[in-house]
Amino acid sequence: MNTRTLVHGFLPLLLACTFLPAPDALGQLRRPGIVTVEREDRTKSELVKEEGAIYLEGMVEKELVVRVTAGASVYANLQGERWMGNLLPDQNAVLLAVSEKAYRVRAKAKQGQVAGWVSKAAIAGIPEGFEENLRQYHERYLVVSELIENKQIALGMTLAEVVSSIGPPDKRQSTVNESGRTDTIEFISYQRVPQTVMSVDRFGQAVPVTQYLEVESGRITVDFSNDVVTSISESEGLDFSNARLDVTVPPVVFLF
Repeated sequence: MNTRTLVHGFLPLLLACTFLPAPDALGQLRRPGIVTVEREDRTKSELVKEEGAIYLEGMVEKELVVRVTAGASVYANLQGERWMGNLLPDQNAVLLAVSEKAYRVRAKAKQGQVAGWVSKAAIAGIPEGFEENLRQYHERYLVVSELIENKQIALGMTLAEVVSSIGPPDKRQSTVNESGRTDTIEFISYQRVPQTVMSVDRFGQAVPVTQYLEVESGRITVDFSNDVVTSISESEGLDFSNARLDVTVPPVVFLF
């Protein structure tokens, strides 16, 4: 047998062995390219947060610019410890956090740029009802953050939040009418099923070769009305979705 004959006889078996998925890859999976979105860990921050205060950093994308109406002392914490300087009056500041008795702002002090706690009496420009809306916004944020951290979805989430939690959908359908917009998205899982086929080895003898086929094993369907999840259904055998059917996320709150 010459070298050319040996290579031609051995090549089909070599290719079959090279490109077969590993047996330990069995289990449910999403289609290639459909993966869970990696999210920034919002719980990690070098800032030491005061108990009882609500921090806008990491929770609200848009900065809230307020007005410093009077000179005021700036402190590092709510207990009034470590004086940082005195704010200059009649200047803009960025609101960083809210507590019952003080605001945390970033502004210019006589000593330079500072970020600390000041009396609420020195700050103007807070929208009416903002603090109550912020409290509700924060409560919802905590619920949604926990769901996303655990790769779960629930009633009341928005489409963007669902995608952030379990990744882009495999299918999507949208309808717009006089009542508003409705969307239906589907997430599909697949099972790798082994299948034995006969091949020919380099000696011309028939040998069994195991291949793995992707077969749909389950799906989850999520319905939205005006960008809010209104129903969730999943077929048996689906284990990637972790749908929380016992949780309802509070309504969306708009701060600005």
